[in-house]
Amino acid sequence: MTQSRPHPELWTPIAQLLAALRALLRATAPEAFAGIALSARAQLIALTALVRRYIHVLAADLILPQRRPPAPAAVHPGPPAPRPRSTPRYLFPLIEVPAGASRRSAGEDPPELQWALLLEAAARLAEVLANPAPHARRLARRFGTLLVPGLRDLPVPWHVVRRLGPAMDNLLMRLDQAARPQAWAGLDTS
Repeated sequence: MTQSRPHPELWTPIAQLLAALRALLRATAPEAFAGIALSARAQLIALTALVRRYIHVLAADLILPQRRPPAPAAVHPGPPAPRPRSTPRYLFPLIEVPAGASRRSAGEDPPELQWALLLEAAARLAEVLANPAPHARRLARRFGTLLVPGLRDLPVPWHVVRRLGPAMDNLLMRLDQAARPQAWAGLDTS
């Protein structure tokens, strides 16, 4: 398998934005989270889309070796012994499910809990971005079996992008174009 290029022109801005979000969350007292909650959630939604598209770009660069045919099973008398299953730990899904109808949260969770959950989600995202290669390999293996494209047309809902500003929207478009070149083919992006 060839090693995919890290694409520093894509990775660096994502890492900087994620570091800024984590710094903002760490600097905010959990009780005061309600004041920045909408902005922080919007940033996390956009960063998740950015990381997912970055991994798609890396996976597209990978050339996986051909799978070996399964070895013939040895014949043993009696029932087979149960094997312990180890479930892999996936930090977040790499395939986006089709957008469904969204509904507003009732906002019943206390700000402290919302803050803790958002901080944990940002830490998971940082862990994925720190070592994206295993996720890219997992996605590259899935490319041949996907029945639907793995990424939605709109990476982030418009009301979220509106909160983030043009710089984030520009980065989202650059990464989406790199992750889904066939969807952008023939479009005038000048």
